[in-house]
Amino acid sequence: MKKSIAEALQRRLKALGLYAGEIDGDRGPKTIAAVNAALADRASAMAGWTDLRRAVAVLQLWAEAEGVETGAIDGRWGPQTEFAVDTVMAKEATGAMPPAWRDEIEPGPAADTWPRQSGLTGWYGPPGRQGGAAPPYIVNVPTRWKLKIAWDFALSRKHFSVHQKVANSLGRVLDKVLATYGEANIARLGLDLFGGDYNARPMRGGTQPSTHSWGIAIDFDPEKNPLKASRETARFAHPDYEDWWRAWEAEGWLSLGRARNFDWMHVQAARL
Repeated sequence: MKKSIAEALQRRLKALGLYAGEIDGDRGPKTIAAVNAALADRASAMAGWTDLRRAVAVLQLWAEAEGVETGAIDGRWGPQTEFAVDTVMAKEATGAMPPAWRDEIEPGPAADTWPRQSGLTGWYGPPGRQGGAAPPYIVNVPTRWKLKIAWDFALSRKHFSVHQKVANSLGRVLDKVLATYGEANIARLGLDLFGGDYNARPMRGGTQPSTHSWGIAIDFDPEKNPLKASRETARFAHPDYEDWWRAWEAEGWLSLGRARNFDWMHVQAARL
């Protein structure tokens, strides 16, 4: 955990009246004890969790209390948790929530393969409901290479959960990527780091449902391609990934990184 995040954790624990130590970013015994106190009513559900995972859970609960979507309170530091924590830290620093900058993006030209984001419900049906079961249109597409969960390499994934209308297209992309790169290069380039697929939630940095809510978006390697990374900093902007993006674009999928120079982890079966 970064020192700045640990300091924010300590400030949150202090605000809850559970921590009286220094704000020094050191997750020592006093901080750990305060974290455990904050989670006392969830102790049985979190039995066996590491100190780090418990600390992340406290941050997730902080975001939830502020009305920021963080996903399940699972102590996992994924891209949604990172965004949620960044958001509440920004509010802590400024006194106000950051603006929903994703809502200000100008639409791009229409495409024949997939609909614009403004017309997703007409094409794909209603989005999934937050906290509810996956809609009946969500199907599983087997992976062509071993996928590791980006925020916990000990966990793996054997399929992508996506809308049935994009399933065949996704399969062709995966086949082409495997034939082009091979498993060794896929692992070397971080294309095996799964960052998310179907997930009924608002878009990060916006107020409308994310394209993940329809199961038409997939994220890869979120740590090296964070939401606001640019062509100068995102891993997936490197020339080594040109064939990766061509495989998706041949099927009409959109890279937000290549189209708008942010969220390089993300590819979607929809146009802006």
